[in-house]
Amino acid sequence: MPGSPRLARLPDAALLLILLLGVLLRSQYLDLPMAEAHRWREITNADIARNFYERSMNIFAPQVSWGGASQPYVGMEFPLMHWIAALFYQAFGEHAVIGRLVSMAFSLGTIWATFALGSWLFGVAAGRAAAFLMAISPSSVFFGRFFISDTPMVFYSVAAVLAWVVYLETRSRTACAAGTVCAALAFLVKIPALMILAPIAWAAWEERRWTALKDRGLMLGLIAAVAAAGLWYWHADAIFHRTGLSQAIWHPSGNYGPPISTAAGPFIGIYHWATVARLKDPAFYSDLLTRAWALHLTPGGFILGLFALLALWRWPRRRVVDVWLGVVLLFILVTAEGNIHHEFHQLPLLPPAALLFGLAAAPAFDGAWLRKTGGRVLGPLGSAAALLAVALLSFQYSGVVEGFFRPDRLDMIPIESGRAIGRVVEPSALIVTVEYDEYGNNSPILLYWAHRRGWSFDRESITPQVIDLLRRNFGARYFATTIWPSLSAAHPDLVEYLKTRAQIPLPGAPRDTVLFDLTAESTATEAR
Repeated sequence: MPGSPRLARLPDAALLLILLLGVLLRSQYLDLPMAEAHRWREITNADIARNFYERSMNIFAPQVSWGGASQPYVGMEFPLMHWIAALFYQAFGEHAVIGRLVSMAFSLGTIWATFALGSWLFGVAAGRAAAFLMAISPSSVFFGRFFISDTPMVFYSVAAVLAWVVYLETRSRTACAAGTVCAALAFLVKIPALMILAPIAWAAWEERRWTALKDRGLMLGLIAAVAAAGLWYWHADAIFHRTGLSQAIWHPSGNYGPPISTAAGPFIGIYHWATVARLKDPAFYSDLLTRAWALHLTPGGFILGLFALLALWRWPRRRVVDVWLGVVLLFILVTAEGNIHHEFHQLPLLPPAALLFGLAAAPAFDGAWLRKTGGRVLGPLGSAAALLAVALLSFQYSGVVEGFFRPDRLDMIPIESGRAIGRVVEPSALIVTVEYDEYGNNSPILLYWAHRRGWSFDRESITPQVIDLLRRNFGARYFATTIWPSLSAAHPDLVEYLKTRAQIPLPGAPRDTVLFDLTAESTATEAR
């Protein structure tokens, strides 16, 4: 079988150098506080990991700090990454860098899996090129050291496609088992991974045509993977209907169940599906193309990937990649609202695009060809130097440091406010928080940095009624906000309510952060 010798040589020296480059790029700013772009998502995951560590390691019952104390269970994707981080917390204590290192391990695994898949389909040189683009992609670098479930989803997706392609050609039981497990884990950690069923189905069609339906290993493996995911998401939905807490799987996030929701103001839900207005907006397509050009694929990766897509149409075995790319692009359109606001939603685009890039860029990674055309030493060294320069220049051009890492403009207000609150609020006390003018319901950020539990609202949804309900019926002890001027201007009724409560001094807190004791009467006439 043509694929077998290629995988037998894994890993090779070029792959090790590519992995080393991937490690170095992902090690940048590894110790930054979680105050970068998309920090909400990272802190959400860190909060769930903390709850595993401090409350229960039951992976089937993930908990959050913004759901109160009695029923803080949340309906969400399978929390594998969070649970793994909590395991390391047990051994080394809670440190944010642990979650990032777990993510980095999955990201490096994706580089290897992309190399292996590219090598199997198109040859080792193409596999190296595909792995190189995965290693240097600015978005893959940033989110590859970011505590986010999309990173393991991409790894398990590529590994599943690899395993099933190998199985279809070799009938290897090991590949069948690996494909089943990896597909199941991909679907479990993030449901959009179901997209990989399309390239797997096409690979089966190319190899077996209709007889693939009679392949018990293939059919039972895929059915088992989908069934495992179905059982989990049924369980997650049951949790949501019991607690009202969700991470936007089947239901919009940013809400609480009754009676809290009925006492609060209007909740602005977070939706991911496309709208007609979004799909008709030229700026939507312009933004996504700009991201693909600079952030995801780099200019060189975009150009060579597009060249391979349009010019290398008859390349053997590339239809699997074409189908994969097509279903990802379709999914991006179907979930346009989520994609326009979240760059990490486009991460599934990277593997098929990298494989196409590998077809076009293979000569630059072909040692034999380089030695023949450029000299035994100068050919490979010249290619390596040029590729390293391309990697560094592309990374700088992308603006990922200024736009995502943001080392010079980290949002430290929630961190400073949370720590100030944590110094004066008892560990068991429950806090009602407001951090955002809108889209701030269920925010984990202030509670995470305060290391306390409670509920979070935004300026639009907070009301005196919901605060009083949480105080009387759910044990809320404090109210805290980091946007007091904006909140007080928008809600005079809330100001009147809080004026009757005692304001607690917060030494070291940012100026717009205030804290009230809901169980103590005020001795002052108004809040600052």
